[in-house]
Amino acid sequence: MNGALYLAKRNTMCYFRDRASVVFSLMAVLIVVLLYLLFLRNMLIQSYPDMPGMDQLMDVWVLSGILGIVPVTTAAGSLQTMVEDRANGRERDILVTPMRPWEVAGGYILSTFAVGLIMSAITLVICVAYLAMTGCPMTVGGILVSAVLLIPSALSGSIIIYAITSFFKSTGAFSGFFTVVSVLIGFLAGIYMPMGTMPGAMQTIGTLVPASHMAALFRDSLAGQSLSEVFAGAPAETLAQFRTEMGFDLSLGGFAFDPATCILYVLGVTVIFFAVAVLRIKHR
Repeated sequence: MNGALYLAKRNTMCYFRDRASVVFSLMAVLIVVLLYLLFLRNMLIQSYPDMPGMDQLMDVWVLSGILGIVPVTTAAGSLQTMVEDRANGRERDILVTPMRPWEVAGGYILSTFAVGLIMSAITLVICVAYLAMTGCPMTVGGILVSAVLLIPSALSGSIIIYAITSFFKSTGAFSGFFTVVSVLIGFLAGIYMPMGTMPGAMQTIGTLVPASHMAALFRDSLAGQSLSEVFAGAPAETLAQFRTEMGFDLSLGGFAFDPATCILYVLGVTVIFFAVAVLRIKHR
């Protein structure tokens, strides 16, 4: 177990020492913020005229979605060290040590989890500070729930991205994968465009992505108070339609996910990908 901890410490330090890697791992977040401010914000607000507080609700909606994708993009950025180890032959030195396959996988996953959790926590603080300055209604309970949700979010992102990255052998292939993930994850999580406006196939794919479920959970916890105030006098059908269209409520094949089933789904997919990661290490 000590070997896994030392490996995790080394990988975490490598990530934060490379400032360019930190910046590029947040590329998806920067793209979302720019698109939202330049194009999406006014369009979304104008879709619901005569509803006071809709501007604040849209702000917390997009920021909650960002919290759902930060662990994914930062996980991909932090795993650059693993790919470089493989390309440069340093991985052989690790594999010939007495460390078991699950310890090697655990070392890389633990460092990626730490990176995702730290970056997510920083993002949450920035988001809450911005929403507080703009007067967006929030509750202390909602903020605390969001802080707790950072743990399964970072764990899921780190394990899933690690399992996928374990199939890459060159830095070129990893760079291509990193670029695709940085751009695609915003669409799949329903941030670049609301989930309800996507074609049916894209909605299905997006619902299968664990980051979409985490984004929905963050929206429920952070935007709950704002949502209640904006739709206080609106019919229940209007609120239900808004929640479905904007990705607060997810469904798949007629099955509606509630917060508990969202967490169970994320954890179940995470366990499957961890098993894949361990099998990859054994194979190597």
